[in-house]
Amino acid sequence: MKSKRVAIVVKYFPSISETFIVNQINGLKAVGCNVTLLAYHRVEGVPIHSSLHEYNLLNEVYYFKQPPKSKLKRLFVFFQWIVRYWFKIHWSVFFNSINIFKHGKEAYSLKLFYESQWFIVKQDFDIIHAHFGMNGNRIAYLKAKGIIPKTLPLLTTFHGYDMVPNQIDSYKTTYKYLFNEANAFTVNTPYLEILIRQANPNKTPVYILPVGLDTNYFKRTLIKKDAHYFDIVFCGRLISLKAPEQAVLILKALHVKGFVNTRLHIIGEGKLKLSLKQLVEELNLQEFVFMFGSLTQDDIKEKLEFSDVLIMPGIYDRKNKRAETQGLVIQEAQAMELPVVVSDAGGMKYGLIDGETGFVVKAGDVDGFAKAIEKLLLDNELKIRMGKRGRQFVEQYYDNKVLVKELEAIYKAIL
Repeated sequence: MKSKRVAIVVKYFPSISETFIVNQINGLKAVGCNVTLLAYHRVEGVPIHSSLHEYNLLNEVYYFKQPPKSKLKRLFVFFQWIVRYWFKIHWSVFFNSINIFKHGKEAYSLKLFYESQWFIVKQDFDIIHAHFGMNGNRIAYLKAKGIIPKTLPLLTTFHGYDMVPNQIDSYKTTYKYLFNEANAFTVNTPYLEILIRQANPNKTPVYILPVGLDTNYFKRTLIKKDAHYFDIVFCGRLISLKAPEQAVLILKALHVKGFVNTRLHIIGEGKLKLSLKQLVEELNLQEFVFMFGSLTQDDIKEKLEFSDVLIMPGIYDRKNKRAETQGLVIQEAQAMELPVVVSDAGGMKYGLIDGETGFVVKAGDVDGFAKAIEKLLLDNELKIRMGKRGRQFVEQYYDNKVLVKELEAIYKAIL
C-alpha cells in the first residue's frame, strides 16, 4: 500500500469540525501513501490546527474552480483554463466532457467540464476516497459519464448528516450514481451501517471504520489540582440532537441532590445558544455553567485535562429522527482518562465499554445521567480506574495508526 496514490475528496478545507480528515490524511502520509487532497470549497478565517502543519497540507490542496453564473463569463474562463493548462490536459477526458452528442446539455452548458476539472488535468490515482455521501455522489457521476474509468475504485465514507433516517427512501434517487458506481463504503458505527443498508438497494460492501485520533496528542500531562469542584464537560454543536439543554438539567439534578460543587463547561456553538443561556438563568446556575463557544483542538484538549467527566446526552431529533453516529469527543475524552456518560441514542454507545470506561444511559433520562455521575462523585477510585481503562480502550481501537492499517486493508480489498 505504501506506493498507492490516493485522492481524498472533501467539500470544505480547512474545516474546524473535521480534523478527523486531517488526521486520516496525516496517517496515510506517515505510512508512505501519496495523498492528493481535492476540496470543493476553500474556507477562510478558521482557526488552524497544528495537525495541518505536520505535512504542510494547506499548500497541497487542489481547490475546485466554481463555474461562473454568467454563461459568457463561464465560456471565457473555460478558454482561459485551456490556455493555462494546455500542456497538462488529458485530452481524451477533455473532449469527452464537452461531447454534446454523448452528453447533450451537460456538455454544451459546460457543467460536465467544470465537474471534471480535477481529472482533465493529468492526475493519476489508484483510488479515490470521498468523505460524505454528497461528495462521493459527485465523483460517482463522473464515473457514470466515463470521465473516470470504471476500473478506478471509489470508496465513500459516510459520517452521519449525509444519511438522515427520515430521508432513507429519497437517497435511492439522491445517491443513485453513488450506489451504482461506488466500490465500497465506510461508516463509523453499526448504527450508520444499518441506515446505509436500508438506503442502498445494491449489495455494496460496507466497512465499519471509526473516526480516529492521535493518542499521543490526546494524552493527560497534568493532574487536575482544583479538587473543590467536580467539573463536567459537554462538547458539541448546540443543536437539538446533541441535547445540550439536558446537560444543564443534569447539572441542576445534581445540585438538587446536594452536589453543589459540580460545574458544567459547554463547548460549542449553535442555534440553541440563546435558549441555553435563558435556561441557565431560569435555573439560577449562572455561577456553575460556563459557555465557551467553538474551540480549537488545542483548547478542547486543555478543557478535558481539567475536567472530571464528559457527558453526551444526545437524543433522536424529533424532526428527522437523526442521532449522533459516533461522537469523536467521546474517544478524545477517554484518551485523556476521563470517564464518559453517554445516551443510548444512535451510535455513541459503541464508542465505550459500559460499566468499564463509562456509562450508557437511556436517552432523555436526566435522573439516570445524574445517578451515573453521582457514582463518580462518590467514588474517586472508580473515576480513576474508568479513566485508565478508557485510555487503554482508545489506544487499542481508535488510535490513528491502528485505523490507518484498517483503512489500508480496505483499500487493498477493493483494488
